[in-house]
Amino acid sequence: MGAQTAFTIGVDLGATKIAAALVSPQGQIVASSQAPTLPAEGEEAVLGRIATQVNALTAQSPEAVAGVGIGSPGRVNPDAGIVYNAVNLGWEAVKLAEGVRSRLANDMPVRIEKDTNAGALGEYYLGAAKDCRDFVYVTVGSGLGGGVFANGGLISGANYNASELGHLSLDPNGRECVCGLRGCAETVVSGNGLLAVTREKLAEGKISTQLTDSDSVTTAAIIAAARAGDELALAALAEVARWLGMVMAACAAVTNPALIVLGGGLGLAASEFLIPGACAELRRRVLPASHQPMQVALSQLTSSAVGAATLVWHAQ
Repeated sequence: MGAQTAFTIGVDLGATKIAAALVSPQGQIVASSQAPTLPAEGEEAVLGRIATQVNALTAQSPEAVAGVGIGSPGRVNPDAGIVYNAVNLGWEAVKLAEGVRSRLANDMPVRIEKDTNAGALGEYYLGAAKDCRDFVYVTVGSGLGGGVFANGGLISGANYNASELGHLSLDPNGRECVCGLRGCAETVVSGNGLLAVTREKLAEGKISTQLTDSDSVTTAAIIAAARAGDELALAALAEVARWLGMVMAACAAVTNPALIVLGGGLGLAASEFLIPGACAELRRRVLPASHQPMQVALSQLTSSAVGAATLVWHAQ
Protein backbone atom coordinates (compact mmCIF):
# COMPACT_ATOMS: atom_id res chain seq x y z
CA MET A 1 0.00 0.00 0.00
CA GLY A 2 1.26 3.43 -0.89
CA ALA A 3 1.39 6.48 1.32
CA GLN A 4 -0.91 9.46 0.94
CA THR A 5 1.82 12.06 0.66
CA ALA A 6 1.24 13.72 -2.70
CA PHE A 7 -1.36 15.38 -4.89
CA THR A 8 -2.88 13.09 -7.50
CA ILE A 9 -5.38 13.37 -10.32
CA GLY A 10 -8.25 10.95 -10.70
CA VAL A 11 -10.32 10.37 -13.82
CA ASP A 12 -13.60 8.51 -13.98
CA LEU A 13 -14.11 7.48 -17.59
CA GLY A 14 -17.75 6.83 -18.39
CA ALA A 15 -19.72 6.28 -21.56
CA THR A 16 -21.37 9.71 -21.23
CA LYS A 17 -18.88 11.90 -19.40
CA ILE A 18 -15.29 12.09 -18.22
CA ALA A 19 -15.03 13.38 -14.64
CA ALA A 20 -11.62 14.45 -13.34
CA ALA A 21 -10.40 15.78 -10.01
CA LEU A 22 -7.21 17.08 -8.45
CA VAL A 23 -7.05 15.44 -5.02
CA SER A 24 -4.91 16.45 -2.04
CA PRO A 25 -3.15 13.91 0.23
CA GLN A 26 -6.00 14.46 2.71
CA GLY A 27 -8.55 13.43 0.09
CA GLN A 28 -9.91 16.91 -0.58
CA ILE A 29 -10.94 17.86 -4.11
CA VAL A 30 -8.87 20.93 -4.93
CA ALA A 31 -10.19 21.34 -8.48
CA SER A 32 -12.43 19.35 -10.79
CA SER A 33 -13.68 19.25 -14.37
CA GLN A 34 -16.01 17.35 -16.67
CA ALA A 35 -16.15 16.76 -20.39
CA PRO A 36 -18.41 14.72 -22.64
CA THR A 37 -16.89 11.37 -23.60
CA LEU A 38 -18.32 11.25 -27.14
CA PRO A 39 -17.01 7.72 -27.79
CA ALA A 40 -18.44 7.74 -31.32
CA GLU A 41 -15.62 10.12 -32.28
CA GLY A 42 -13.09 7.32 -31.68
CA GLU A 43 -10.57 6.33 -29.05
CA GLU A 44 -7.97 8.92 -30.05
CA ALA A 45 -10.42 11.74 -29.43
CA VAL A 46 -11.39 10.29 -26.04
CA LEU A 47 -7.74 9.92 -25.01
CA GLY A 48 -7.17 13.52 -26.04
CA ARG A 49 -10.08 14.76 -23.93
CA ILE A 50 -8.77 12.90 -20.88
CA ALA A 51 -5.28 14.37 -21.34
CA THR A 52 -6.65 17.87 -21.83
CA GLN A 53 -8.43 17.70 -18.48
CA VAL A 54 -5.39 16.24 -16.73
CA ASN A 55 -3.11 18.94 -18.13
CA ALA A 56 -5.50 21.68 -16.99
CA LEU A 57 -5.76 20.26 -13.47
CA THR A 58 -1.97 19.78 -13.25
CA ALA A 59 -1.55 23.47 -13.98
CA GLN A 60 -3.86 24.29 -11.06
CA SER A 61 -2.05 22.12 -8.52
CA PRO A 62 -0.23 23.95 -5.69
CA GLU A 63 2.35 21.15 -5.62
CA ALA A 64 3.81 18.60 -8.02
CA VAL A 65 1.35 15.92 -9.08
CA ALA A 66 2.55 12.37 -8.36
CA GLY A 67 0.51 10.70 -11.07
CA VAL A 68 -2.84 10.03 -12.69
CA GLY A 69 -5.33 7.29 -11.91
CA ILE A 70 -8.11 6.34 -14.34
CA GLY A 71 -11.13 4.19 -13.58
CA SER A 72 -12.58 2.66 -16.73
CA PRO A 73 -15.44 0.38 -17.70
CA GLY A 74 -14.63 -2.90 -19.41
CA ARG A 75 -12.14 -5.59 -18.47
CA VAL A 76 -9.08 -3.71 -17.33
CA ASN A 77 -5.53 -5.09 -17.17
CA PRO A 78 -3.80 -2.59 -14.84
CA ASP A 79 -0.38 -4.18 -15.34
CA ALA A 80 -0.41 -3.74 -19.13
CA GLY A 81 -2.48 -0.55 -19.00
CA ILE A 82 -5.01 -1.96 -21.47
CA VAL A 83 -8.82 -1.83 -21.47
CA TYR A 84 -10.62 -4.73 -23.15
CA ASN A 85 -14.26 -5.09 -24.19
CA ALA A 86 -15.53 -1.73 -22.99
CA VAL A 87 -18.82 -2.14 -24.84
CA ASN A 88 -20.29 1.26 -23.97
CA LEU A 89 -17.16 2.94 -25.32
CA GLY A 90 -16.93 0.73 -28.40
CA TRP A 91 -13.45 -0.41 -27.36
CA GLU A 92 -12.10 -3.90 -27.99
CA ALA A 93 -8.52 -3.34 -26.81
CA VAL A 94 -7.19 0.15 -26.06
CA LYS A 95 -3.84 1.06 -24.52
CA LEU A 96 -5.41 3.58 -22.18
CA ALA A 97 -2.48 4.22 -19.82
CA GLU A 98 0.12 4.81 -22.53
CA GLY A 99 -2.32 6.68 -24.74
CA VAL A 100 -3.00 9.24 -22.01
CA ARG A 101 0.59 9.40 -20.68
CA SER A 102 2.00 10.20 -24.12
CA ARG A 103 -0.35 13.19 -24.39
CA LEU A 104 0.49 14.78 -21.03
CA ALA A 105 2.44 18.01 -20.74
CA ASN A 106 4.24 16.65 -17.65
CA ASP A 107 5.87 13.23 -17.52
CA MET A 108 4.10 11.25 -14.80
CA PRO A 109 2.82 7.72 -14.27
CA VAL A 110 -0.71 6.81 -15.35
CA ARG A 111 -2.41 3.94 -13.52
CA ILE A 112 -5.65 2.37 -14.66
CA GLU A 113 -8.15 0.04 -13.02
CA LYS A 114 -11.71 -1.15 -13.47
CA ASP A 115 -13.99 1.66 -12.36
CA THR A 116 -15.59 -0.32 -9.53
CA ASN A 117 -12.18 -1.45 -8.26
CA ALA A 118 -11.11 2.18 -8.24
CA GLY A 119 -14.20 2.94 -6.19
CA ALA A 120 -13.27 0.21 -3.72
CA LEU A 121 -9.77 1.65 -3.35
CA GLY A 122 -11.28 5.08 -2.76
CA GLU A 123 -13.39 3.70 0.07
CA TYR A 124 -10.31 2.00 1.54
CA TYR A 125 -8.12 5.09 1.56
CA LEU A 126 -10.64 7.86 2.12
CA GLY A 127 -14.15 6.53 2.60
CA ALA A 128 -16.38 4.19 4.55
CA ALA A 129 -13.91 1.27 4.47
CA LYS A 130 -10.86 3.21 5.62
CA ASP A 131 -8.15 0.73 6.64
CA CYS A 132 -10.63 -2.20 6.55
CA ARG A 133 -8.81 -5.28 5.26
CA ASP A 134 -11.88 -7.31 4.26
CA PHE A 135 -14.79 -5.57 2.58
CA VAL A 136 -16.97 -5.56 -0.51
CA TYR A 137 -17.88 -2.40 -2.40
CA VAL A 138 -21.24 -2.65 -4.16
CA THR A 139 -22.38 0.12 -6.47
CA VAL A 140 -25.98 0.29 -7.67
CA GLY A 141 -26.62 2.81 -10.40
CA SER A 142 -27.45 2.38 -14.07
CA GLY A 143 -25.88 -1.05 -13.57
CA LEU A 144 -24.55 -3.15 -10.71
CA GLY A 145 -20.84 -3.47 -10.01
CA GLY A 146 -18.46 -4.31 -7.23
CA GLY A 147 -14.95 -4.47 -5.90
CA VAL A 148 -13.59 -6.87 -3.29
CA PHE A 149 -10.83 -6.39 -0.73
CA ALA A 150 -9.64 -9.58 0.97
CA ASN A 151 -6.80 -9.81 3.51
CA GLY A 152 -5.80 -6.24 2.71
CA GLY A 153 -5.60 -6.65 -1.06
CA LEU A 154 -7.77 -5.94 -4.06
CA ILE A 155 -9.04 -9.08 -5.80
CA SER A 156 -8.50 -8.78 -9.56
CA GLY A 157 -8.94 -12.37 -10.75
CA ALA A 158 -7.04 -14.61 -13.16
CA ASN A 159 -7.93 -12.47 -16.19
CA TYR A 160 -8.90 -9.26 -14.41
CA ASN A 161 -12.62 -10.04 -14.37
CA ALA A 162 -13.29 -10.56 -10.67
CA SER A 163 -16.24 -8.94 -8.89
CA GLU A 164 -18.59 -8.93 -11.89
CA LEU A 165 -21.51 -8.89 -9.50
CA GLY A 166 -23.95 -7.46 -12.01
CA HIS A 167 -23.63 -10.46 -14.29
CA LEU A 168 -24.13 -13.18 -11.75
CA SER A 169 -27.25 -14.89 -13.12
CA LEU A 170 -29.68 -15.37 -10.25
CA ASP A 171 -32.46 -16.61 -12.52
CA PRO A 172 -31.29 -18.29 -15.76
CA ASN A 173 -34.89 -18.12 -17.01
CA GLY A 174 -35.28 -14.47 -16.13
CA ARG A 175 -35.19 -11.22 -18.05
CA GLU A 176 -32.62 -11.01 -20.86
CA CYS A 177 -29.53 -9.01 -19.95
CA VAL A 178 -27.51 -6.81 -22.29
CA CYS A 179 -24.58 -9.21 -21.76
CA GLY A 180 -26.50 -12.08 -23.42
CA LEU A 181 -27.27 -14.04 -20.26
CA ARG A 182 -30.66 -14.15 -18.57
CA GLY A 183 -31.63 -13.15 -15.08
CA CYS A 184 -28.41 -11.32 -14.26
CA ALA A 185 -28.46 -9.50 -10.94
CA GLU A 186 -28.37 -6.08 -12.59
CA THR A 187 -31.58 -6.81 -14.54
CA VAL A 188 -33.24 -6.14 -11.17
CA VAL A 189 -30.60 -4.43 -9.00
CA SER A 190 -30.07 -1.23 -11.00
CA GLY A 191 -31.96 1.85 -12.07
CA ASN A 192 -33.20 0.13 -15.20
CA GLY A 193 -34.01 -2.96 -13.16
CA LEU A 194 -36.15 -0.98 -10.73
CA LEU A 195 -38.01 0.59 -13.65
CA ALA A 196 -38.58 -2.81 -15.24
CA VAL A 197 -39.89 -4.34 -12.00
CA THR A 198 -42.22 -1.38 -11.44
CA ARG A 199 -43.57 -1.46 -14.99
CA GLU A 200 -44.16 -5.20 -14.77
CA LYS A 201 -46.21 -4.73 -11.63
CA LEU A 202 -48.23 -1.96 -13.28
CA ALA A 203 -48.80 -4.17 -16.34
CA GLU A 204 -50.06 -6.94 -14.04
CA GLY A 205 -52.71 -4.56 -12.78
CA LYS A 206 -51.18 -3.77 -9.40
CA ILE A 207 -52.66 -0.57 -7.98
CA SER A 208 -50.58 2.52 -7.29
CA THR A 209 -51.84 5.87 -6.06
CA GLN A 210 -48.63 7.60 -7.15
CA LEU A 211 -47.40 5.77 -10.25
CA THR A 212 -50.04 5.59 -12.97
CA ASP A 213 -48.22 5.96 -16.28
CA SER A 214 -45.59 3.24 -16.76
CA ASP A 215 -43.94 5.12 -19.64
CA SER A 216 -43.20 8.19 -17.50
CA VAL A 217 -42.10 6.37 -14.33
CA THR A 218 -38.62 7.35 -13.09
CA THR A 219 -36.45 6.00 -10.29
CA ALA A 220 -36.87 9.29 -8.41
CA ALA A 221 -40.66 9.02 -8.72
CA ILE A 222 -40.61 5.44 -7.42
CA ILE A 223 -38.53 6.41 -4.38
CA ALA A 224 -40.77 9.42 -3.69
CA ALA A 225 -43.85 7.21 -3.97
CA ALA A 226 -42.33 4.69 -1.57
CA ARG A 227 -41.67 7.43 0.95
CA ALA A 228 -45.33 8.40 0.63
CA GLY A 229 -46.32 4.82 1.46
CA ASP A 230 -47.29 3.69 -2.04
CA GLU A 231 -47.65 -0.11 -1.91
CA LEU A 232 -46.56 -0.77 -5.49
CA ALA A 233 -43.41 1.34 -5.13
CA LEU A 234 -42.59 -0.35 -1.83
CA ALA A 235 -43.10 -3.77 -3.41
CA ALA A 236 -40.83 -2.92 -6.35
CA LEU A 237 -38.06 -1.69 -4.07
CA ALA A 238 -38.51 -4.76 -1.86
CA GLU A 239 -37.88 -6.95 -4.92
CA VAL A 240 -34.70 -5.03 -5.75
CA ALA A 241 -33.63 -5.34 -2.10
CA ARG A 242 -34.24 -9.10 -2.15
CA TRP A 243 -32.04 -9.58 -5.18
CA LEU A 244 -29.39 -7.30 -3.69
CA GLY A 245 -29.49 -9.54 -0.62
CA MET A 246 -28.78 -12.57 -2.81
CA VAL A 247 -25.73 -10.81 -4.24
CA MET A 248 -24.55 -9.83 -0.77
CA ALA A 249 -25.06 -13.42 0.42
CA ALA A 250 -22.80 -14.71 -2.36
CA CYS A 251 -20.14 -12.16 -1.37
CA ALA A 252 -20.46 -13.11 2.31
CA ALA A 253 -20.23 -16.83 1.63
CA VAL A 254 -17.11 -16.49 -0.52
CA THR A 255 -15.15 -13.67 1.13
CA ASN A 256 -16.57 -13.33 4.69
CA PRO A 257 -16.21 -9.52 4.66
CA ALA A 258 -16.25 -7.34 7.76
CA LEU A 259 -18.07 -4.64 5.80
CA ILE A 260 -20.18 -4.08 2.72
CA VAL A 261 -20.10 -0.53 1.37
CA LEU A 262 -23.12 0.46 -0.70
CA GLY A 263 -22.67 3.18 -3.29
CA GLY A 264 -23.99 4.33 -6.65
CA GLY A 265 -26.76 6.80 -7.39
CA LEU A 266 -29.65 4.42 -6.74
CA GLY A 267 -27.87 2.63 -3.89
CA LEU A 268 -27.52 5.87 -1.97
CA ALA A 269 -30.86 7.39 -2.93
CA ALA A 270 -32.86 4.28 -1.98
CA SER A 271 -30.67 2.96 0.83
CA GLU A 272 -33.44 3.23 3.43
CA PHE A 273 -35.47 0.71 1.42
CA LEU A 274 -32.65 -1.47 0.10
CA ILE A 275 -30.48 -2.17 3.14
CA PRO A 276 -33.07 -3.66 5.54
CA GLY A 277 -34.53 -5.98 2.92
CA ALA A 278 -31.13 -6.98 1.57
CA CYS A 279 -29.81 -7.80 5.04
CA ALA A 280 -32.91 -9.89 5.78
CA GLU A 281 -32.38 -11.88 2.57
CA LEU A 282 -28.68 -12.25 3.36
CA ARG A 283 -29.47 -13.81 6.74
CA ARG A 284 -31.75 -16.35 5.05
CA ARG A 285 -29.00 -17.55 2.74
CA VAL A 286 -25.69 -17.90 4.57
CA LEU A 287 -24.41 -19.26 7.84
CA PRO A 288 -24.42 -16.83 10.77
CA ALA A 289 -20.64 -16.99 10.98
CA SER A 290 -20.45 -15.54 7.47
CA HIS A 291 -22.48 -12.43 8.25
CA GLN A 292 -22.54 -11.81 12.00
CA PRO A 293 -19.34 -9.72 12.06
CA MET A 294 -20.42 -7.84 8.92
CA GLN A 295 -21.70 -4.29 8.84
CA VAL A 296 -23.24 -2.30 5.99
CA ALA A 297 -22.23 1.32 5.39
CA LEU A 298 -22.94 3.94 2.74
CA SER A 299 -20.21 5.22 0.44
CA GLN A 300 -18.49 8.38 1.65
CA LEU A 301 -16.80 9.37 -1.61
CA THR A 302 -17.91 12.76 -2.87
CA SER A 303 -16.84 12.14 -6.47
CA SER A 304 -16.28 9.07 -8.63
CA ALA A 305 -12.93 10.56 -9.63
CA VAL A 306 -11.61 10.42 -6.06
CA GLY A 307 -11.38 6.65 -6.09
CA ALA A 308 -9.40 6.77 -9.32
CA ALA A 309 -6.98 9.27 -7.76
CA THR A 310 -6.07 6.76 -5.04
CA LEU A 311 -4.70 4.37 -7.68
CA VAL A 312 -1.50 6.41 -7.64
CA TRP A 313 -1.04 6.01 -3.88
CA HIS A 314 -1.91 2.32 -4.13
CA ALA A 315 0.82 1.71 -6.70
CA GLN A 316 3.58 3.46 -4.74
